[in-house]
Amino acid sequence: MIGWRPFRKRIRTVCGNDSGVSAVEVGITLLPFLLVVFGVLEFGWYFLQTHTMNTAVSEGVRIGTTGAVLEDPPGTPLSREASIKKAIIDKAEGIMVIYPGDIKIFAVDADWTDPDDPAVVNAAAAGGAGAFMRVRVLYDHQFFTGLVGGFFGGGSGLVQLTSESTYRNENFIL
Repeated sequence: MIGWRPFRKRIRTVCGNDSGVSAVEVGITLLPFLLVVFGVLEFGWYFLQTHTMNTAVSEGVRIGTTGAVLEDPPGTPLSREASIKKAIIDKAEGIMVIYPGDIKIFAVDADWTDPDDPAVVNAAAAGGAGAFMRVRVLYDHQFFTGLVGGFFGGGSGLVQLTSESTYRNENFIL
């Protein structure tokens, strides 16, 4: 039993010491704090992009509804379809990059459903006077970290945002 006495004494001195308690407390509280901070930043960025995309689609639909056309930088008038796409891209420009290929403009069916292949865009995609049209924009949102992105499935942190609007063209003259 003589051999255990120094060992017990050593254990008592190690366990009775308060050094390192502050480091453990900081370690315990810092992780939840950082999770909350990064969660707020991630969701803030996600909601900013969602709101920006919805606002951009609304602006494009406003151009499409009235039959207005925009001009490219040299001053040449664009087609109605190109004007809708340009309005959407320009409105979202400061926050996100939307590519023209990710914007679909198509006529809706009589029962308000999408046609069999809405990806097919023809020359009269913006529709004539009184036509019911739909604009759909797809955007791949990438989260900064895997903390929040992991909750959206796949674990890649990549989520596809979709914004769409259905409108009826005014009785404008083409």
